[in-house]
Amino acid sequence: MSIVEPDRSSTRKFLTVVCPCGRSLRAPVDMAGQEISCWECHRMVRVPVPRSPERAYRLIVEGVKELTEARWLIPLFLIAAALAGVLCIPYYGVPVGAAVLVLGALGYGELIRQCGIDYWDFDDWLRPGTLLQRLAVSVLFGLSLAAPMLLAPRGFGHPPRFSTLGLLAGIVAALILPVLMFLAFARDEDGPLGWGRGARLMVRYPVATLLALMLIPLGVVACELLVIAFSCWHGVFRIFLLELYPDSAYYAEQYKIPKWGNYSRPMFPDERFVHLYLRRLHQGFTFTGSLPASLAGKTAVLESPWTLELIDSDFLWLRLIYTQVIATILALFLGLQSRWLGALSTLESKRSVEASGP
Repeated sequence: MSIVEPDRSSTRKFLTVVCPCGRSLRAPVDMAGQEISCWECHRMVRVPVPRSPERAYRLIVEGVKELTEARWLIPLFLIAAALAGVLCIPYYGVPVGAAVLVLGALGYGELIRQCGIDYWDFDDWLRPGTLLQRLAVSVLFGLSLAAPMLLAPRGFGHPPRFSTLGLLAGIVAALILPVLMFLAFARDEDGPLGWGRGARLMVRYPVATLLALMLIPLGVVACELLVIAFSCWHGVFRIFLLELYPDSAYYAEQYKIPKWGNYSRPMFPDERFVHLYLRRLHQGFTFTGSLPASLAGKTAVLESPWTLELIDSDFLWLRLIYTQVIATILALFLGLQSRWLGALSTLESKRSVEASGP
């Protein structure tokens, strides 16, 4: 472990490095990210890169911008489409979807890993210890993403309900699991960072790390707001609210919403439906969770008291389209987070200093 003084001046010419043997060493600034030999114990000591918030910002922006390239956007869209497609499998769609999310988690980790190198290199995947570690963390990450559907109170195909404890567990998972993915996958040109170097890097850049971890909660909120806005404009907000959530007949009576109305016709929801949505949201039901989960459940819209025109196949396509939108938005935010974390992995490398300038 080496220690370096904070970068107080952009004109400094030398960095002070403390070798584990206790000897203080001096290294030219242009050797940041490289190793020097301790003249006392002859151990090779890495010269840390001076901390620079401005350089961190530039590297993060560059890493995130790469996500707009077709080579990353197309796979994100295809993973979202695969998830939406397999969820349509009756009953078994949810566990199969969980398997797709595990594969997506491996892609998430690969986005982090590829930020640290300039070329396609899979040598570190051949190390048994590294491979098992990455697979274990990816399975945990993917199953956590699928947990709301897997643990739905009424079983597969029914809307998940987020209790207070479940919501807190989700927030904790959203903060911890990306950190584990970073520690397992992050690397630079010298190889995997490892848990020690990766943890120290996050500690050195706490603001950038925290902002990256907030992307997934922000993505879920953005997704819910966009689905609400689009469904209101599309005129399907009312039928989603009444058809997807359980015990709708009871709540419709409370809010004086008549049965046997045709609520699938395009129409902007009135205040009764807005209040009902807020009440169901308070109970833990969301469109972001209910629409994907509903694809694996059996529907009988023709027998529904809420519509007189919609048929089962049309309702399936309607939910499938919205699920594709939800999955794509969440995949985009996961991709943004992975590229952001991947950019962090390069902050201690010599290559990143040369690329970003002084």
